[in-house]
Amino acid sequence: ILQPVVELDLKNQGPKIIKIGVDLTLVAAGYSTHLALEAAEILTTQGFNVEVIDIRVLSPLSPELILKSVTKTGRLVVVDGGWSPTGFAGEIIATVTESIDPKLIKSSPKRVTLPFAPAPSAANLEKLYYPTALDVVKVSLESLKR
Repeated sequence: ILQPVVELDLKNQGPKIIKIGVDLTLVAAGYSTHLALEAAEILTTQGFNVEVIDIRVLSPLSPELILKSVTKTGRLVVVDGGWSPTGFAGEIIATVTESIDPKLIKSSPKRVTLPFAPAPSAANLEKLYYPTALDVVKVSLESLKR
């Protein structure tokens, strides 16, 4: 027997810092959070201290924690399991750039997303299609070097 649907109050389930850092803010949701954490660990071995924020709930979005983090680090990379157009990465970047004094941003915000193409059905192409932690590291290093 199916249980009745219970709507959860998501207002108190907003973004959460899962790794504290000072050099770069990595923002992600879902599986992308796992990639962000892996990337942060790799970047730690290269001398960078990266903050990782798990969005947890996309709507309603509570950007305050993200804004505070980017104000502190001056850098933002958003890891999104969707495509760049219409993805939440663009919304996060827009919110940050509309809300923070541009003088506080040390490097242009960047995003790691799926290529804007249909998902492949062949295993060898899937490895090229889906972002990895190393892709996140590569984009993060571009931001950190500025």
